[in-house]
This record gives sequence, structure tokens and C-alpha cells, in this order.
Amino acid sequence: MKILVLVSTTIFGVVTGFWPPHRLDYFGLRSRSRSNLFFAADESRERSPRVVVVGKIILDQYGDPCRVQNNDDVEVTIGGGGPQASWGACAGLAVRDHLLTTGGEKNQWVPVREEDRATLPPKQNVSFLAPIGLKNWSLERTNALNSLLPMLQTPPILVPSNDHITPTINIWHDENEVVNWMPVNGSFGDEGAGGLWMNRPSAQDILDAIMGHEGDVVLHAILEAGDNPTGKGLDALPFFNATLMNRVSSAGIEPIVFPDETTGRVSNEDRMGVSSLIRRVEASLSESCIGNENEKMLVVSPDRPCYSALLSDDNFSCNSEEHVCKTTEFAVRDGAKGSFVNESIIPPATLNTPDGGPINPTGAGNAYAGAYVSCRASGSSAEEAAILANAVGAVVCEYDNLPPWTWEVLDRVARAACEIKDEVRNRAVLNDA
Repeated sequence: MKILVLVSTTIFGVVTGFWPPHRLDYFGLRSRSRSNLFFAADESRERSPRVVVVGKIILDQYGDPCRVQNNDDVEVTIGGGGPQASWGACAGLAVRDHLLTTGGEKNQWVPVREEDRATLPPKQNVSFLAPIGLKNWSLERTNALNSLLPMLQTPPILVPSNDHITPTINIWHDENEVVNWMPVNGSFGDEGAGGLWMNRPSAQDILDAIMGHEGDVVLHAILEAGDNPTGKGLDALPFFNATLMNRVSSAGIEPIVFPDETTGRVSNEDRMGVSSLIRRVEASLSESCIGNENEKMLVVSPDRPCYSALLSDDNFSCNSEEHVCKTTEFAVRDGAKGSFVNESIIPPATLNTPDGGPINPTGAGNAYAGAYVSCRASGSSAEEAAILANAVGAVVCEYDNLPPWTWEVLDRVARAACEIKDEVRNRAVLNDA
């Protein structure tokens, strides 16, 4: 069977959107000078927040199962959303800190010197944890995953189970270029994701990953949500562990719930499940705020159908006043329409593709959420974080696979961010006229 290194993910993420306007103080270092381009000193890294991304890994078999005659011809890839979120977190931070300068309100793209292009961009202070079932995993797949994410501070931290399989799906595009997928061999049953994703990684796994880091910790996770989530919602258990939450300075969650294929709407039952998850995480984070006598931020990054469902409940507030020592922001992914800052649209970047359309949009939403949370929790304003996240999501759409970690790709993200920034500024001028 042919193994190809490609990352795909939960099917419904594309470019993004977002909400609110709060500012968070950042107690670490933000190096934006060109002189520091290749000097990511250990001391400054330890003072900067450690971003921990907790995500899923799914094996994707590309091709319509009704048309594939020989399994040896099936293209198997590593997906699931977690690798994209990790790539997005790293790309957002690297572009912001190394390729963009601040001169008042103006962000300018700083081209990388030709002689620098032979070197890889620096590693970022980001860790990635994900569960795997060993019944269908291999060392070859571990090596393939490691090669996708060379920018992490350490290789991906895999939490194995001998009793489970790593979920596998068939994924294909129909004649209308609509993405279709279906589980393979009970991959979302008890032997697959239904059992594997229950409390893996655990709070202790995450605490082990940040051991020795004395600075702030940002925890971002892709969580199954809704009325009957895969794994019974136990992938969220780390957010209710007091020891871990006391170490976390900011948190991000990307709730996964699927709208009805016909109406495009999230059911009331799923809406109630997502709302309950958000309120429970808020309460847990708020309790840790009281213990630490500080304020913390929670970023929730749903897609637009999920967010619209939440707003349809008159009793739901985007920032619950019940938990006063934490701030909740909603970074709402809105596909090709871009994002929102307060009530203003943050446009997407123009795609640099032959027809101006996405080559492969799967995973762009996960990358957006990772970029937004990592940048917002380390000092960016809501607007800056959204611009960077939109740029990251757009560039992910321009590749068949996960983009490589090169200066050329990061240059492209920086240019996309500057394009968006200019458009935001131009719209503001027109509105003021």
C-alpha cells in the first residue's frame, strides 16, 4: 500500500472568522527584529508561553470506495486536524515574530534574504499531543508524522493504546468537488475512536509534556462535542483537572459538531451539547483564576453553523457574566467569507492558485484555530490574531498536502497577512469618509 505524507482533517474547516476585542498582557518576549531571526535563545523561549496543541490523528484513504478496485492503489495519508492545528500555531507565531514589523499601525512584509533560504525557519515553542491505536500504526507512520512537523519544539508526543486502532476513513471528492467521507472497519466504534479518544491524552500526559517549563502555558484542543460525541466527550477531561488548569494561562477549544447535510444547520440537541461543554470549561478555568488570583482567557473556535446555533439560544451569552475572572472570545470560522472583528469583516486573502480557488481546503479551519489561539494568547490583539490566522488558513488551502516548513511558505503567509491588513485599513477609511 502506498504511503504518502499528507495531512487532512475534519472535513468542514476552511478559512475563518472570529469575534471579540479584548487585550491580553503578554509576559514573555516577542522578537520581531531581523537581527534575532536565527537566534531563538533557550532563555527567551522558556520565558515565552508554551503552546500545547491536543488533537486527533486519522488515517485517510483517498478515493471513492465504490470505484477503487485494488487496495494497493489507495493513497493513505495522516490526517485528523491535530497536525494542521499544530502547523497553524507555529506558522502564525513565526510569521508574526520574524517576518512582520510593527510601525505604528502598519505591518510590512520583511523579505527573507536569498542566502537565508537554505536554512529552515526556527522551531517554535509548540508541543503536539495525540492518541494513536497501535493495532494499525507503524514506525513508518511515526516517522512520516515527524517529517510533517519539524518546527515543533519536540517531535509529536503520541499517546498509544494496544487495545485500539487509529481511526481510518475513506475520503473523496464527487463530481461537484464536494468532500465525502465514511469510516472504515468500525473506526469510530469502541475499538476505534469511540474508545481511543476517551481521556487520551490525559491531564497527566499534558503535565508531563510541560514539565520543566516555568513560563505560561497555552492549552488548545480539538474536542468532540454535541449531543452524542465520539468517545463520550471524555477527550475534554483534561480541562477539568485542577492541577493542569492551575498551570494553564489561556485555553482554546475547537468544538467539533456536524450540521445537517440538507439544512446546513446544527441540531438543537447538538447545540445544547456544545453550550454545556463551553460553560463547563469556563467554570473550570474560572476556578483556577480564583486560585491563582489572575485573569485568564478562553478562546472558542467553532465553525459558523455551530456559532449560529449557539446564538439562536436567547439564554446563551458569548461571554458569560457568571464567571467574572475569565474572558471568553469566539473565533468563528466562516469559510471563504473571512472573519469578523466586532461587527467588521476581516476579509480572507486572495488564493495564489491557478483559478483562485482552494486546491485542498481540508484542515484550513484547524490551522486557523491553532494560529489564532497561539497568537492571541501571546500578546496579539484580536484583529492581529485574526489577520494572521486568516493568512495561515488561506495558505493551507493552496497546497494538496500540509505546506512545508520553509521560508518561502512563511513569506507567502506574511504577504497574505499584509494583503488582509491593507484591505482592513482601506475599508476603515471608506467607513470613516
